[in-house]
Amino acid sequence: MFSKKWIGLIVPMLVTGLVLTGCGTAAAQSTNSSGSSSTAATGSEINRPISPGEVLVGAAASPPTGAGNGELFLEQIRTQNSVKIALEKGANALQAAISGNNVYVPTLQGKTYVVNLPSHKVVSTFPTPEGARIADISKTNHLLIITGSNSVTAYSLPSLKKDFQLNVGGNALAIAGNQAYLSSNSLQQTRIINLKSGKITGTVPVGNIEDSVYDPHNHTLWLANWSNGDMTVLNTRDNKVVKVIYNKEGGGFNMMQMLNSPGGFMQLAVGPHGKHVYAASFSGNIMVYNTNQDVFEKNIPTVSNAKLSGIAINPSGTYVYTTVENMHETVAVSLTTDKVVSTYPGLMANRWLVARLS
Repeated sequence: MFSKKWIGLIVPMLVTGLVLTGCGTAAAQSTNSSGSSSTAATGSEINRPISPGEVLVGAAASPPTGAGNGELFLEQIRTQNSVKIALEKGANALQAAISGNNVYVPTLQGKTYVVNLPSHKVVSTFPTPEGARIADISKTNHLLIITGSNSVTAYSLPSLKKDFQLNVGGNALAIAGNQAYLSSNSLQQTRIINLKSGKITGTVPVGNIEDSVYDPHNHTLWLANWSNGDMTVLNTRDNKVVKVIYNKEGGGFNMMQMLNSPGGFMQLAVGPHGKHVYAASFSGNIMVYNTNQDVFEKNIPTVSNAKLSGIAINPSGTYVYTTVENMHETVAVSLTTDKVVSTYPGLMANRWLVARLS
């Protein structure tokens, strides 16, 4: 059970009619630096060295609004060596994105940090819209896309020149080839954005979405409704709903009574082989969906009374990593045995990525 201190940090806040995603519990006390210019690097605190291999990457869990922890975490999966990279004091980030050797970390404060993975350092920063803290990469169009409650902005890579900006926003964006799908957990529809033209080209009647993920093997978009537990499968070739899957542990999320919520989707991840989509739930289970049959397959329990948020799958599809917010840790679960095999104390992010360092 969360203490009253934690309740004040994690209850989502309404911002201009849209709810910012993520529970945003606080992690350990920040030891970050401040005062970076638009091109100067801020400092980084290296706890233990990171060697080549698979690395968990995620911004420190922060409240939905206001000051954040100002840190980016790198955690060596094999050795559990870690790097804590300081951004600026109070920087509030949610979802980073990786392109090449760079991690892009947007913050509510209107600044995006560029972190070099091999050196573990902030190499530059650049201005982005205030209130935007979700990053995605379009490999097809070579774009970095920064999303917030009121805007979607695309920047060309690697120049970071602004390509287009839309004055609409949301809390979830998924990219499928030349299209991006913008969703919100407070609206009843998902917008379709053409990434070549930078224009909204249509909508689909799927709303109240906390997170979405694209499965390129089956050309389907998976959209998770945190309120009623619906998981909608959309065919991205014709933008038609293929199926709506319901399982009670995906729903029941109530912002006003968050601690008593029996479930609620937080982050989705697609397996590397195109066979499964995984969802972190406030039920404490990792929910597994079969993408070939478009059905709910099973629950993978983690730890007793867990509230899960961030989730990621390693590139070989053998382990899933998920944040246990109320226990201030991240756990690794074997997808062979469905058992927790490792615990990372003090490591918390609402959105995880897995990178491979060479």
